[in-house]
Amino acid sequence: MKIKITDLHPTQLYLSEKKLHDIQMLDQSAEIINVDPISILAFGNCFLITDGHHRAYQALLAGRDTISAEFDKDGGDEIYHLYAQACEERKISSVMDLKHHILPQDEYEAKWYNWCDGFNQAATLLLKRKADETDKANR
Repeated sequence: MKIKITDLHPTQLYLSEKKLHDIQMLDQSAEIINVDPISILAFGNCFLITDGHHRAYQALLAGRDTISAEFDKDGGDEIYHLYAQACEERKISSVMDLKHHILPQDEYEAKWYNWCDGFNQAATLLLKRKADETDKANR
């Protein structure tokens, strides 16, 4: 399906210069037709990107209004909602907002992967505590 890029909400804080360059090179070739659709989750009146931030950003740079997308069937809705909230807190609410968050590959890996590890641990504890509280309330 085609989704308007303006309806997409990021769930990651950074883009990699290297990944973006690779996508740009692919975009300039005839192989752009073979690029996988991005993965999304429905959330309110927008769609959370679960995979494909670099592809969405490149599509926007290339002047496209829409991008191919498919719904993410792997679950993790709650964690992606928390990722989207973390992005909102950092003033990242659209694909274009990632413009000032493009990092060299080594810095991207260090910042993004370290942040994800810590965030995922905290989020897992939070979600478990919420589930325990709900379970106790339903007894």
